[in-house]
Amino acid sequence: MVRGEMFDEQGAIVAVDGELDIATAPQLGAVIAEMIDLGHRHLLIDLSAAAFVDSTAMGMLLYAIAPLQDDPAAAVALVGAHGVVAKSLQVSGIGAMFTMFETREAAISSVTGDDDSLIGAWRSLRPRRNPSL
Repeated sequence: MVRGEMFDEQGAIVAVDGELDIATAPQLGAVIAEMIDLGHRHLLIDLSAAAFVDSTAMGMLLYAIAPLQDDPAAAVALVGAHGVVAKSLQVSGIGAMFTMFETREAAISSVTGDDDSLIGAWRSLRPRRNPSL
């Protein structure tokens, strides 16, 4: 299950609970698109309750955040990745494209402040097509 939660006018948390795979990747894309459509430019992808993430879901994440790539005020970070989820992000290289935080509080503090140290490598990718087969 994927759900969106707002933490301020500009920020939203996209929380994942369970497996994030080919079956749930479209849900991830839909929730991210909804948060962006509502005007949220600071997105935190909370993976603390995620049990698994596959390559389809990682591709969907990159596709879904593409509308924020040229917005200098936008920020996207990952929260709570652990175990097999953290390993998948590390092995794929996707994890290196984002700043990762252990807690929501630390992430919110960073993206709402003047933290210029957030990793922005996600901005350089240009997905070619919609990965939701």
